[in-house]
Amino acid sequence: MTRFRTWLTVGAIGFTGLALLAYQTSVSINAIAFHITPTDTTGRAEVILRIARPFDPDEQVGLAHYAEHLAWYSAIGEDARGPDRHSGAWTSHRAVFYSLSGKPEDLPQLTATLARVFDPITLEARFAEEEREIIQREYQAMFANDISRRADEALSAVLHEGTLLASSVIGTPAQIHALDYDAARVWHRATHRPENAVFIFRGDVGRLQIWRALIGLRLERGHSDPVTFHYQMGPEITHLVDFPDDSAAPRMIWRRVVVLDAPIQFDLLEARLDHLRAMLDTNLPGGLAGPLRFDARIAREFRIDLYPIDAQHIELRFHASPDTGTSLPELRAAFEATLADIAASGIPAPTYQRVMARMDRYWPDWGDHDKTRRWMADYTTDRVLALREPQSKRVLQEIPPQITRESLNTLLAALPQSGRTAIAFIAPQEFLE
Repeated sequence: MTRFRTWLTVGAIGFTGLALLAYQTSVSINAIAFHITPTDTTGRAEVILRIARPFDPDEQVGLAHYAEHLAWYSAIGEDARGPDRHSGAWTSHRAVFYSLSGKPEDLPQLTATLARVFDPITLEARFAEEEREIIQREYQAMFANDISRRADEALSAVLHEGTLLASSVIGTPAQIHALDYDAARVWHRATHRPENAVFIFRGDVGRLQIWRALIGLRLERGHSDPVTFHYQMGPEITHLVDFPDDSAAPRMIWRRVVVLDAPIQFDLLEARLDHLRAMLDTNLPGGLAGPLRFDARIAREFRIDLYPIDAQHIELRFHASPDTGTSLPELRAAFEATLADIAASGIPAPTYQRVMARMDRYWPDWGDHDKTRRWMADYTTDRVLALREPQSKRVLQEIPPQITRESLNTLLAALPQSGRTAIAFIAPQEFLE
C-alpha cells in the first residue's frame, strides 16, 4: 500500500511537471505569431521578423527607418556576417522587418539572433551619427537624381493625407539630419514588442525544429492589442503640381484613390484588379493602348497600375510620356476622357476572353507540389509584411471563377468617379509654361 501511494505521489509530480512544461511551451510559442512556409530550397533556411508600424500623425518623418538601422546594428552586428549567412533590414510604410538566412541546423541561432531586436538599443552616440550618414547616402542613391521618385512621394503626401501611407519612409536630407537618437530609441522601445511581431520561417524548415527555436526565446507577450492597418480616404480633391527639371524628359504621373461601395475580400479584389489592369494595358477594344498610342499617338509610352489599399479602397496609377506634339495637359485630358469612355462601355466580351486566356500563369500549377509551395511561401511573406492574414490554398483556389467580366466592369466603372486625385507634370520649365 505504501509503495502504491509512493507511485501515486511520484506519478502526480511527474504529471504536474509535464503539465507545467506543456504550459511553458505553449506560452513561449504563443508569445509571438509565426508562419511556416517550407520550400524545396534544400540546405537553406530563412527567418524574417516583421514588426508592425503604428500610425502616429505626429511621428518624425524617417524615424522608423532610422530606428530600424539602429536596432539592426545594435542587435545583430557581426552575427549577420559569415560565408553561410545573408541578412537584411527594411522599412516600409506598414512595417519594419529583419531577415537572416543560413543553414537549417542554424535555425535556433538565426531565430535567437533576430529576436535580439526586441532588446533596447545600446549604441554609442557616434555609431548613431554614422547611421544617419548612411541614410543620407541611401537618399542620394535612391532619390537625389530621380525626380519621378521625389514627385511620387509628394503625390503620396497629398493622396494619402492623414494615413500611414502619406509620409516618406526615408525623408529629405534636412529631415534625415534632424533625426534624434533618443527619439529613435523611444520609438523602438514602444514598437518592438512580441505582440506587434510575426516570424516567417522559409526554406528547408520543419515544424518541430521551429517550435524548439521559439521555445528557446522565452518571449513574453504584452497585453496591448497588436497593431493593424487602417485606411480612411480623405475628402475628394484634385491636386496638380509641376516639377521642373531641365534634364527630365516630359512625363506625367497621374494617381487616384477611390472608395468602393462595399468591401471585397482582399485577395479576390487584388486578383480582379490585376486582371483588369492587364485588359486596360492592351490595344484590344477596351484597352488604353489603342486610343492613346497606336491610333492617335498621344502617349509615346505608358504604364498603368491598379492595386488595393485595403478591402474597400483602390488606387490607379498612370505614368506616361507624351508623343511628339502633345503637351502634358493634352495628355492628361486624353487619358481622362479615354478612361471615362472605356468605363462607360465596359470591357468587351472578346477582350475579356482573350486576356483571361493569357492569364493562365497568374496562379501556380496547383498540381505541382514544389511550385505550389514556393508560390505559397512568397504569397504568405507578401501578406504578412503588409499586415494581412494570408489565406489558405483552398480559399485561393476558389477565386478564379469569381473573376467575371461583370465584376471587372464594376471595378472599372469606379475609376472615373470622384476620389482623391494627384497629378505631377515633370518636364523642363519651358515645357510647363
